[in-house]
Amino acid sequence: GPLNHRTGRVLQPPNLPGWDNIPLRDELAARLRLPVFLGNDANVAALAESRYGAGRGAGDLLYLTISTGIGGGVITDGRLLLGRDGMAVEAGHIIVVPDGPPCGCGNRGCLEAVSSGTGIANAAVTRLQNGAASLITTLTGGDLSRVDARFVSEAARQGDALACGVLAEAGRFLGVGITDFIYLFN
Repeated sequence: GPLNHRTGRVLQPPNLPGWDNIPLRDELAARLRLPVFLGNDANVAALAESRYGAGRGAGDLLYLTISTGIGGGVITDGRLLLGRDGMAVEAGHIIVVPDGPPCGCGNRGCLEAVSSGTGIANAAVTRLQNGAASLITTLTGGDLSRVDARFVSEAARQGDALACGVLAEAGRFLGVGITDFIYLFN
């Protein structure tokens, strides 16, 4: 979630109730008696990939994490791009579908809203609620609250047309986002 890397505070993570304005860096440093640095997960993953992974030796790198949400980190000239407030490259929140489905950030049509695991599940549920038939209903025992990207993927593996369509659409929007990143950073 959002954090201030300078002060070491977790700000208001939407998935961690009660963690508002927590001085996590200082609390961990005091308990561990070691220096602690706080960073966004995608940013530190980009940094690690550039130093120790497949990006080793590359002066410039774009790293995307695509799972429940979508995050990103950029290394340019060997340095992590943080932006003024340390929140640069919130890759999941570029708009790829104007007036599209709502995103957890409050905007509509974000890449995360249409191409993340959560976005994939939401798209499937919307289609099911609108009366579409799918193997997903059988796989979840008819409980739409259980639908997640794993059920959609399993149904697609079995040839389910709705699931294949949802994944194809998510992939198309992800391709739009990646193309935007290429033009933005190169």
